[in-house]
Amino acid sequence: MEPIIDLAPGAEENPLAAHFGQLTREHLARDAKRAADFRALRGSVLVVAQDTGASLTMRFDHGRLTIHDGAIGIPSVTFCGDEQALYRLPEIAFHRWPRIPKVGLLHRRQSVPLRELASLVAGGDLKVYGLVAHPWLVLTLLRILSRHT
Repeated sequence: MEPIIDLAPGAEENPLAAHFGQLTREHLARDAKRAADFRALRGSVLVVAQDTGASLTMRFDHGRLTIHDGAIGIPSVTFCGDEQALYRLPEIAFHRWPRIPKVGLLHRRQSVPLRELASLVAGGDLKVYGLVAHPWLVLTLLRILSRHT
């Protein structure tokens, strides 16, 4: 089954929504493991850029992603931070075999280790609501979005 990624009406004008939609399309076309992870996802993720006021909701339903402009429904997970921090989410590097984030000891120079993401969270620049309740959803989403595998 081919992944379906739709931008809901109004989401085309949201640059953050268009960026995450295009990034997801590219990564799923390139990697069969990510496509399998994508088909297993079910839930909604709200992404809010505090500095610009832009927001989007990504609703995953077993192989289908619909990206809405703004907040729709009650999200399972919410990423909240400056737009610059949100655009850095795809830079997190993952190990190939265990498919978990790299901590930061050995990583490519252009990738961001999980340690740096944790420092953004600890510093309050990025908030991830729902991480404790839905860690698999967060990790799978970051793995799908990641530019580095």
